[in-house]
Amino acid sequence: MDTYQPRVHWFRQVLNLIGCLVIFPLYRAAAVNTYYPATVDLLISILLAEYCRFNNEGRRIAFREAASHPKDKEDVEKHALAAAASRHAASSEAITAIVGWREDPSLWARCLESYKIASGCKFLLAGIDGHDSDDMEMIDIFKKVYPTQACVIHVDTPLGEVANAVRASERTRRRKLGEPMDDDEINRIAMDRCTHLARRMLDEHLGDRPLSGPDGIKQMLVYQQHLHKKGIMFTVLVFSIVLADLLGVEFVWSSDSDTIVLPESLEGTISTVAGDHTIGGASSGLVVHNAADTVVTKLASTIYWCELYLTRSMPGSMAVSDCQSGPSAVFRLSAISPILVPWYNQRVFGKKMIVNEDRHLTTLLLLQGWRVIYAGDIMTETESPTTLVRWIRQQVRWARAQHIESLLLPSVYAKSHPFLFMSALRREVAHLIVFVQCLLYLFTEHNLLYFNMPDFGLRIAGIAIYNFLRNPDRQSTAAVFWMVPGLLFYNVPLPAVQAWSLVTLTADTWGNSMRSSTERAKKESLQKRWFESGFFVVWMGAVGAMLAKWVSTRMALMPGQMAVVMLLAATICAFISWRITIKAA
Repeated sequence: MDTYQPRVHWFRQVLNLIGCLVIFPLYRAAAVNTYYPATVDLLISILLAEYCRFNNEGRRIAFREAASHPKDKEDVEKHALAAAASRHAASSEAITAIVGWREDPSLWARCLESYKIASGCKFLLAGIDGHDSDDMEMIDIFKKVYPTQACVIHVDTPLGEVANAVRASERTRRRKLGEPMDDDEINRIAMDRCTHLARRMLDEHLGDRPLSGPDGIKQMLVYQQHLHKKGIMFTVLVFSIVLADLLGVEFVWSSDSDTIVLPESLEGTISTVAGDHTIGGASSGLVVHNAADTVVTKLASTIYWCELYLTRSMPGSMAVSDCQSGPSAVFRLSAISPILVPWYNQRVFGKKMIVNEDRHLTTLLLLQGWRVIYAGDIMTETESPTTLVRWIRQQVRWARAQHIESLLLPSVYAKSHPFLFMSALRREVAHLIVFVQCLLYLFTEHNLLYFNMPDFGLRIAGIAIYNFLRNPDRQSTAAVFWMVPGLLFYNVPLPAVQAWSLVTLTADTWGNSMRSSTERAKKESLQKRWFESGFFVVWMGAVGAMLAKWVSTRMALMPGQMAVVMLLAATICAFISWRITIKAA
């Protein structure tokens, strides 16, 4: 495994902080001192997206050239010297790590089948977060898809809990002996214990069977008692580290049980990273594979197409991508090995977090000085929620993670390019300002924002033209016609999603049930349904009242008439929202 560990010099950290201070007034000037702030923002996003794509293609070309064979004796000598000094792995292969719990059987089978034709998959490792009778279905499907060269291992004690027990024991020992509490050393001891246990389990189950060759093991499934996604991810990543050491692999591809990879998903993403030893991870672009299921999934697919690529490319252009998406993330194993135990034990205001897994792992990489990129021109297929209530809950969960990583770990901005701060600033400030503006308009006549319809029209037209011409997800022309409904579907609830997720920052609920028939059959309590979706009902009532106020103002209605119209509109909108969210949940 690569032993390189980055270090950000203090002078570089000072420059990064100065850059953050400079970016804020520049961004404000661009937003305030122009009649077309939304269009200017789009133009900047397009330039950065093209720059990000150019850099990624350059990285892949450089990696392939470096991995090609030298042509003459002089080149052989140069190649040998370069290889001896190189810190990066000259391979675009990876351990594939997939985690899941009570997934839809057909979707789980499709997920596993997709890796049979995926270039760059050296070894497939699946993790199931459960060992009850209902969890055996996923294990049986795994055995059916991979019947001959697979191995199944039951982990008696989740390795994350083993790590915590070792940490507690080591702290007690040091306290008794009066030794200093070195958290890094304690975490290293805990990690060593976990890798030792994983290696011992592999030796016991593999016996004399190799991990390669025609008779070797090429697929493996581990399962343990049900904890949470972070729990099974920790176990699977520890096994990945051990397997990678045995197979001579430097990378792990981390994905979910609802994700379908394309033939080039792994190799394309890994080759963007493999040639630069300063890059600790990357994530690919995403498309929705169930877009045709419902209107909600079609609208969600449109959002992925017209928003995700541009939004993620901004920090990705400077190799400070702030989120390696759970369905399609590549990690350099030498980069994540030292941070897995702190990642597993993340606490926010004293409460252990169990749902903020992908963003926090990315933040820890950035805090260590690693660069993280977004390979948006490589596609992976993920699933979107099929109903509005499940979509809203997913957005709230993601928004909580976004707030935690953007607001509670400010030291990451000193370790990273100022574009990381700029991206967080746009995301955090813009939607909360819109939320405050909406409330001010509803209850007063005061305006914080200047609404310019031509500006928004130009932005929407620009998004449509650019994505149709340059988005790596080659959608049909029909996608353009879904853009306006899709943007409304995404942006109307967004201010409330951002505000509610900020208020409920430490909520550790996953929000949605899993997709197996047994999990879908379970009924939620009324209290849970109101906690998860009640804010949306209230917000849509407020949106209805605001629209009624706007129409009433233009119709010059009397104050009493306006109040009646606003109350009626709020009631209708809230009732409809209640029917399709809380009542339908």
